[in-house]
Amino acid sequence: MIRTICFAMALTTAVSFADEPLFPNADFETGTLSGWTVDGEAFKVQPTKGDNSAVRNRESSNHEGEYWIGGYENYTGSVGKPGATRGDSLTGTLTSPQFTITKPYITFRIGGGDLPGQTGVRLLCDGAEVELASGVDSETMVKQSCDVAKFIGKTARLVIFDSATGGWGHINVDAFTATDQAVPDTTKAFAFTDEISPAAYPDTGYDQPFRPQFHFSSRKNWLNDPNGMVFDGEKYHLFFQHNPKGTGWGNMTWGHATSKDMVRWTQHDHALLPYRVDRRAGTIFSGTAVVDHNNSLGKQVGDTKTLCAFYTFAAKPNFYQAMAYSTDLGETWTYWNEGRAVVPNQGFDSGERDPKVFWHEASQRWVMVLWVQRNPGRVRFFTSKNLTDWEFASDLMRDWAFECMDLVFLPVDGDPTKVKCLIYDASFDYEIGTFDGKEFHSETEPLKISRGNFYAAQTFNHAPDGRVVQIGWMRGGPNAAQAYELPYNQQMSFPYELSLRTTSQGVRLNCWPIKEIESLTKRLHHIENVSLAGDSNALADISGLDLVDLTIEFEPGTATQVVFDLPGIAVRYDAKEQVLMHNGIDNEGQSHDYWTIDKIPPRDGVVQLRLLVDRMSLEAFAFGGETFGAHYFNPKLGPAKHSIHAVGGEAKIRRLELRELNSAW
Repeated sequence: MIRTICFAMALTTAVSFADEPLFPNADFETGTLSGWTVDGEAFKVQPTKGDNSAVRNRESSNHEGEYWIGGYENYTGSVGKPGATRGDSLTGTLTSPQFTITKPYITFRIGGGDLPGQTGVRLLCDGAEVELASGVDSETMVKQSCDVAKFIGKTARLVIFDSATGGWGHINVDAFTATDQAVPDTTKAFAFTDEISPAAYPDTGYDQPFRPQFHFSSRKNWLNDPNGMVFDGEKYHLFFQHNPKGTGWGNMTWGHATSKDMVRWTQHDHALLPYRVDRRAGTIFSGTAVVDHNNSLGKQVGDTKTLCAFYTFAAKPNFYQAMAYSTDLGETWTYWNEGRAVVPNQGFDSGERDPKVFWHEASQRWVMVLWVQRNPGRVRFFTSKNLTDWEFASDLMRDWAFECMDLVFLPVDGDPTKVKCLIYDASFDYEIGTFDGKEFHSETEPLKISRGNFYAAQTFNHAPDGRVVQIGWMRGGPNAAQAYELPYNQQMSFPYELSLRTTSQGVRLNCWPIKEIESLTKRLHHIENVSLAGDSNALADISGLDLVDLTIEFEPGTATQVVFDLPGIAVRYDAKEQVLMHNGIDNEGQSHDYWTIDKIPPRDGVVQLRLLVDRMSLEAFAFGGETFGAHYFNPKLGPAKHSIHAVGGEAKIRRLELRELNSAW
């Protein structure tokens, strides 16, 4: 097959060329396929009408007029509904009527899969078959010109073809014209792709009745993994996976917030936006940020240290790891090498992702930890001196390992001479061992600490005072915007401080809410040595509870249950099963009984718990944070009366501390 030279123009190019339709209905504005011949299934439900990809919260199609060819689409204006799809499995061709080539260039819009030979546009002319163009791995069409000067005066046909059945196995085209000039070829240049405004919803507040009041949530729209968590010397940065265009997952962008105390957050303009480079369009998946304390990158301006953010560029067919840097503490960002790879895909999994980067003092190197394979799980370590050139160091093979890896160093029992390395993944499976700058050596079996909706936690790089503090995404639950008429969906966990403690089973991880939560205290209640029997209620003298931080030590005694009827949720300790349970909610909005924390038998007859209750979430900790659970509940339900009482016998509260909290907003 012959290939011809083509040129393309990014969406923002403001150049106009005289052009004319190649033939009647070359722009599909009849709303039919009049003049075109359909073969196979791929183009039977065409043309499509309107910006259907945008209806699905994907990128804009950038079509011209009302109608265009979208092989993935299933809406014609009369068939289907806006945003409906047919998938990538259908194949076929769409052949134009015969026309005469009168000008040196054929110019048209093209998007969909960048799969030369499988998806695209061909020219049939003078016995030759010329492939003009394939897509750009984006629903957004770009304007493209192809040189056909040698065919001027000859008759020809166009063939829109799709023989692909996998990812991006479809083609988008529109508006075939004859032009005297070519549009500039900018398909390899860096360009933002998604028409996403960086503005972070300044007109949206936090005063909705069910909005969480001491957990971070975006002012508007979808949130998931915490990203780029770093302390810059003055404030904490929390970046996060974000969809600026809706309350469902998509259009992954790094949202951005900062705080002086990890409790009170200010949301800023979005930091890293989806882009296109080298004919590949992608979004910004998870990663980390570091303070370039020794100017390894060489970009420092004055005394202000450079922030470097490492992220996954999620573009088909294979993701890779890229980097952006900021010389003004996160206000603006420059994409290193126009967003190209600093670590290319390693060849094990097309979706390898979520680089964790940190400075390893002993080896005087930067280290990257990257999940690259599942089944078997493979975590790959790289090292670098300059943050752009990364060398393979080692592989860690672990069946449990999957995405969002983190690695931190913690003293055992607070002893700075006994520091161990903790490595964990998104589901918070973890191991404890040592790390020498290249390899991790485990000293434990795989362990687990959390239950419920806790996922993809990350720790702050460069945190002061040697503290290791993490925040997780509380994934799941119903769409809060749909269920509770809120402007956002999903929230973060409260920040937890991590520590290692020696137990009878060996060294184990503990997670505990940061002490800064005390700054939200509105009222503090203490109760000691109170028996719970019959109708007695330890909260009888406390009214108007809303936001709660409750710490309690109690003896279950002869009671079958100790019940905590708190704002929005009933939690109960089952003395027989020795588990903590609550009435939670699933992803479809249905209420169910869940184990909050399992396997918490009394110690010397005593159970120790801590419960954080916000407007729609519960975080529970047992025995100083040896185990915990983070869960959603239905804020529209819950006990009519707040109480702590025993069922089936007598229990005793040894010590109770209840903090009523103010809003962090």
